[in-house]
Amino acid sequence: MATVAVTINSRKYDVVADESAEYIEMLCAHINEKVDLVLRGGRNIMGERPIVLAALNVCDEYFKVQEAGRLMKEQLQTCSDKLNAAQAENKKLKSDNKKLKAELDLAESDQITIDETAIKAETADAKKQLEEAGTQIKFLEGQIALLEDKLKKMEADYAAREQEFLEMIDKETK
Repeated sequence: MATVAVTINSRKYDVVADESAEYIEMLCAHINEKVDLVLRGGRNIMGERPIVLAALNVCDEYFKVQEAGRLMKEQLQTCSDKLNAAQAENKKLKSDNKKLKAELDLAESDQITIDETAIKAETADAKKQLEEAGTQIKFLEGQIALLEDKLKKMEADYAAREQEFLEMIDKETK
């Protein structure tokens, strides 16, 4: 645990934290940016009000990131559901393909009839559908991976902002 001396809104604070000094200074710089935005708002705001208004702005960002994370989880679930459906369809197509291959092998061992020619055509169609389903599965898996990465980033942002907010509250109560 380390103690870091920082300045927020022209006031000095000693922050005790497990994080690095650079990280704490980065958080304080973010808070100071928010305070500066409040102060540039046009009115002459004094005392603790700029910090309180900056804290409200940080809370607003925090809840928006939290909502975005929730929406991403919903999108991820939707993609997962689509992937599961595509995988079930793929399994069915593989089963159909296996049956058609068996029928084709039987037809090839005997004399080929018109019905058997139709079976070959169906087999070719089934193979094509199977390949298309495989392509769709790969695409959906890629989309899921992108959404999971985006969700992880949003959760990390959420945790960082939550930590900022908690530290600001701790400072205000000291």
